[in-house]
Order: sequence, then C-alpha cells, then structure tokens
Amino acid sequence: MNKISIKTFAKINLSLDVTEKRSDGYHNIDSIFEEISLHDIITVTQDDSDSISISCTRPGIPCNGKNIAYKAANEFFKYTGIRNTGISVHIQKNIPSQAGMGGGSTNAAGVLKILNKMFNADLSEKTLMEIGLKTGADVPFFIAGGLCYVTGTGDIVRKLSNLPEHYVAVAKGKAGISTPHAYKEIDTLIDAPHHDSQKLLSCISSGNIDELMKNCFNSFELVNHPDDIEKIKSVMSENNSIGTLMTGSGSAVFGIFADKASAQNAANVLSGIFPFSGVYTNVQN
Repeated sequence: MNKISIKTFAKINLSLDVTEKRSDGYHNIDSIFEEISLHDIITVTQDDSDSISISCTRPGIPCNGKNIAYKAANEFFKYTGIRNTGISVHIQKNIPSQAGMGGGSTNAAGVLKILNKMFNADLSEKTLMEIGLKTGADVPFFIAGGLCYVTGTGDIVRKLSNLPEHYVAVAKGKAGISTPHAYKEIDTLIDAPHHDSQKLLSCISSGNIDELMKNCFNSFELVNHPDDIEKIKSVMSENNSIGTLMTGSGSAVFGIFADKASAQNAANVLSGIFPFSGVYTNVQN
C-alpha cells in the first residue's frame, strides 16, 4: 500500500496590503508571505475505495467535500485525468484555525505535492499552482514555499531570497475572524493607507529585518481590533520584539525576535493568557 507523509508549514504575512476590490468581486493584495516551522503533517494513503476520504485529529474540521484538502485532490484528478482508485488523507493538525496562518491552504498544497509524486504525474510547480488556485487564493504560495512576494489575488507568486534566521513568537486570541467578513469591512474604508512594496523588497534583499518590520503593515488591522490583538502585541513589545503584526485577516499575531530567549519569554507569558502560543523559526526553502 502506497503511503506518503509530508510536513505542511504555516505562514505569516510580514506585510499585507489589500490594494483594491476587483470587478469580479475578488481583492488584489500586495504581500510578503513567509513560511514558519509550525506545521501540520499530511499523510495520503492509496486504497481501493474509489473515493477520497479525509480524517483529522482536530474536532470541528470538516472531513468531507468542504475540506480544502478534499477539493485539492478532486482538482488534481480532474486536471490529470488519472483515475482515482481511492485515497485517504489524514491531517495531523497543529496550525490553529481562523488564525490567518493558512492552515487549510497549506494542507491543500501538501495534498497536491503528494499526489503529483504518488501518481508520477510529473506536473511542474507552475501547473500545481494553477490547480491549487482553484481551491484557495493562498494555495499557490504554499506550492512555492519559503519567502515570497505575492500579488494579484494570490495567483502571482515571486520567490525571494530567504531572510537571515529569526525567531517568530505567535499567539492567537480567543476569537477567530471570518475572512469574508474582514474583506467586507475593508471595502468600507475610505482613503486607506498602503505600504511601499519596493521599500519592503529592498529591506529583504539586504536582509535588514529591523527596517523591514518598521515598514510592515496589515490592512486588516484597520478593521479588526479585538482587545486580544493589542494585548498580544504589548506582551511581545515588552519582551524586545523587533516588530509585531497581525497575520492574514487574523486573529493570530506574530512578533519577530533576534534571539530565542526573548521570543520564548513572550510566548511563556502569552501561554498563560491565550489558548495558543509558540516559538518558531522561518523556513529556509
């Protein structure tokens, strides 16, 4: 029985600018995505069920056609024309949900990578990204991985050179945030500020994390202000973070730290207050 397992990493948005609402109803973004070492584990096993089945270690995650990993598998077989004699997908879930960390999208990307190998489809990274985009806007980034400059609806992904190793403390408040609702709130903003993407890219090319974090920005912070977010930021700042920011549409917040001890101190304080916190590193891809 053929079985393949891989790690699927979480992401943070080092900066996230929602630049406009398009005529098709989607939104264009301008963002720096970075994978961090927090990860789920996806295991795909071939069986003779003639179907796709999903299982997950976390209660409440849909284990049916609504799961983005299921949709990714379905799109793979549809695109390739390969007959599915049966696969089961098991998700060992560690990435928090409704956190803005891409937990579902990274699982979908993982499934596509595994199926490409399992069925010897020999699809290019570009093709996998095109298939992934049909299931979710963040999936193409997770096909590429590492550190990327992401624009369009998430469909334009440019790989960047890795930043020097740094420590990332992450905490998630008690409340989750609905992404569709967050975008509706952004649509009500008038004269919203925008970041200077060329300045950010220059900071990345020179490896200047301090300057990068001084210029980082998240459009969703203009509309999402649960008290938890400000409290998390405050604790991280008190423990010498280089910079703090909400990731994605929230509600997780990350802080970048030069040393592990400071990051761990912040995470220790936060673990006594919030349901999720931890310390990770950036993924070198």
